[in-house]
Amino acid sequence: MRLVQQYTDPITALRELANSETVDVIFMDVEMPQISGLELAKAIRFKTRKLVFTTSHQEYAFDAFEAAGDAYLLKPYSYAKFATTITRLFGQEMTGGTNEDYFLVKNKEEEHRAVMVKYEDIIAFESFHNYIKIYTVEKVIIAYLSLKDVREQLSIKKGFIQLHRGYIVAIDKILYVDGNRITMNNHIGFTVGDIYYNEFKNFISERLIISSRKK
Repeated sequence: MRLVQQYTDPITALRELANSETVDVIFMDVEMPQISGLELAKAIRFKTRKLVFTTSHQEYAFDAFEAAGDAYLLKPYSYAKFATTITRLFGQEMTGGTNEDYFLVKNKEEEHRAVMVKYEDIIAFESFHNYIKIYTVEKVIIAYLSLKDVREQLSIKKGFIQLHRGYIVAIDKILYVDGNRITMNNHIGFTVGDIYYNEFKNFISERLIISSRKK
């Protein structure tokens, strides 16, 4: 995503957007000075493919959709919620696949630009202070999320396993297992947490092939 323009004055926004090219998405609040955000939305709706309302007032939700809004983000919202909304609105045209194949997240290492992450490229999610590290086959993304956000808001149920309170790994990216330690295919190692050990043991026993021959 690339920021084209931002406004704090709705009258200026109305005047300039009327003479601008159509943009992909406009984010706007409902409450603003001089003019209602809903009135402004109706006036500029034809200048954007998607219109997203961001407000702390839930009672405006119905009016927002009456103004042809495509989404409604209730403040405060997480980066994960923001990314999920953008993926829902633009996902299929971005990759030609289903919007369950990837998500968008703001990367601290890239000036908080929203970057697309494909699930198939993820190696692991790891807690990192107030952020998480998302290890992918190409780079490490640092996002203002928690592992709880990852579990609750992203499609990681299939193909991922949590073996420690501090990380979640992609099963198909495990390189080898040595005791209670796993090494991923990027050679990053993780130790299995005590409360996850039984689940880990079951995970291994279900997949480990051993000889039936007697020694």
